[in-house]
This record gives sequence, C-alpha cells and structure tokens, in this order.
Amino acid sequence: MRYDSDEARHVGYACAALSVIILASRVLISRWRREPFDLSFLFVVLSIVVIVGRIITNNFYLQFGTANDALHDTQFPDDKDANCLKIGSILVLLARVLLTAALWLQICLLLLFYSRITSGITWADRLTKGAWVAVVLTFVAVVLATFLECRPIDLYWQVDPDPGYCVRAYAQLLIQGISNIVIDLLLLFIAYPLICLRKRSVSEYVSLYTLFALGTFCIVITIIRVVLIFNEDSSQTTRSVWASVQMFVSCFVANAPTIYGSLRVARRKRSDPRSAPEYASGEPLSRPSRLERESWMKMDEEIALQPTTHGVQHNPTQPLPTRVSHDNNIDPVLASYLTPIQDERSKRRINPDE
Repeated sequence: MRYDSDEARHVGYACAALSVIILASRVLISRWRREPFDLSFLFVVLSIVVIVGRIITNNFYLQFGTANDALHDTQFPDDKDANCLKIGSILVLLARVLLTAALWLQICLLLLFYSRITSGITWADRLTKGAWVAVVLTFVAVVLATFLECRPIDLYWQVDPDPGYCVRAYAQLLIQGISNIVIDLLLLFIAYPLICLRKRSVSEYVSLYTLFALGTFCIVITIIRVVLIFNEDSSQTTRSVWASVQMFVSCFVANAPTIYGSLRVARRKRSDPRSAPEYASGEPLSRPSRLERESWMKMDEEIALQPTTHGVQHNPTQPLPTRVSHDNNIDPVLASYLTPIQDERSKRRINPDE
C-alpha cells in the first residue's frame, strides 16, 4: 500500500508522540521514585532527543521530496525544484541514521533490563556481552550502509542521469532489518532463564510469555516493514510510515516492563498496611535499591530480597543471587514482608524430610 506524504506525516506525528509519552513517563516515574541516574536514564533521555529530531527531519523531507520518489513514483509532481530534492534526499539520510539510533537505543534499554534480572547466570552473562558487541558492530554497519550504498554520495540526490538502484537503499534496509531481528532473537535467548530456571505461578507465566510475545511482535513488525517497502519499490512515504510504526513498537516493548515494574513496586508499598510512614503520602523519602527498581514480578522480588541464612546452600542459578542487608539501600518493609517466605524455604532445604 502506497501512502501520500500527508498520511506519512500524520502517522509519524502520532507514533513519535506516543513514543515520547512512554519515555517521558519512564523519566517522571524514575524522578518520582528518586532513583539514581544510571545508564538506562541516559538512554531514555537520548531516545527522546533522537525521536524528536527524527520527526522534525521526517516532516521536512516529506515536504521537499526525494530524488528516489522523483525517479520512481508516477504520482510525484514534475515541478519539484532540484534544490528541494537535494535537501530532501540529504534529510532522508539523516532520518535513517536517527531511526537506527532510536531503534538501537531501545535495544540497549532491553539489554540492560534483561542483563540485570538474569545476572549471576554464567551463560546469560556471556550472551549479554556478545549482544553488546553485536549492538555496536551492527549500528556501525547500518550507518556505513546508509551513506556508502551510493558512491559517490551525490548519487542520492541525482535525478538525471538515473543513478540506478542504489537510491532505493535496499542494502541499507536489509542490513538494518536483519540486524534488528538477530539482536531481538538474542535478547529472547538472554531472557530464557526467566522461564526455565524457576517454577512460577500461572499469573507469572502469563506476564513472562507476554514479554516474549512483545519481543516476537517486534520481529514481526520488522519483517512486515521490509516486505512492504520492497513491494512498493522503496517508496519514501511507505518507508516513513513503517519506520514510525517500528519505532513506536520498539519503544513500547523496551520500556513497558520497567514502567510496569516501577508502578507495581510503588503500588505494593502504598497498599501494604505495614508500610513505613514515609510512604503514606505516596512519595518515597529514600532512594529505592537497584533490586527494587528492576524487579517486576513477585517471584523476582523474593529472589532479589532473599536473605542469606547460615548453613543454607542457595541455588547458584537463581537470578540476582544477592545478599540483603537491612540498611537504607533496601526497603525494610518489603524485606520484612518477604523474609518469612524465604525462611520457610530455608527450613525446607535444611530438613527435606519434614
């Protein structure tokens, strides 16, 4: 399906607005909970800047047009000024870099999320390190393909004579799409211990499989985008529409688990009758621990806040096998609530015949 420039612009505005709302919500929740500044916070802020930059660039190149559309779109007006086409074609290159940056920043956010909740698992840690290397290498590869597919670079805005197929940027599209799919699959492999290493309740399995389904949905959207762009002869409006959709879906998938986890922990503290007075107003007076910020299911909170009992051997494959001390870094209300559960499990390990 071929879109006109107005449709592409409206879809771009809508997807960018939704993406910024998601990212801004994560920032506001983080500040409300007084979480420390970390790498994920930096990635979120950069994502907002990149998405805003892309939508501005997107608006102008759709207005000016590109050499690719002038050559291959039969509905493209013939009276477009050559300088406008040149500016539009240059802005397309910039928009493609910004789109790649936005998508890869969401991958980084997901990678941080998965790596933290699976820390302590040797093979998951190795996959995580490999994924970081893949993220860097694939990003460089996509950026190079963006600028080097047409050589010399001025072929991107050349109309006469016909510069050939390089202006359609099929190689850049394939490299970007395949890289995105491969990294998404790698992220799913990293998250696999969440399912296989512990027995969980039905509701927890539903949450986990929903997370996996969202990751799979990102892959499906990428495939649909690539197929449709090829079917429409790399129409720039089609590329713009589906790039916007993919950006929004990636943004939602990368940030929904963290936003949900933060709200869940905050709601749990407010609803617990044994909550400390400082949480009665809904505004925490001390910074939450890293474990609290990243735990998003009941089972993971129990693991994260599990105390070490003398003489008890813990399972080394448990996610986040961290000792807990009842200090200011760990919420004592949540820790005391979970301690009886863990003490009971410890007794069962000590006396397995009971």
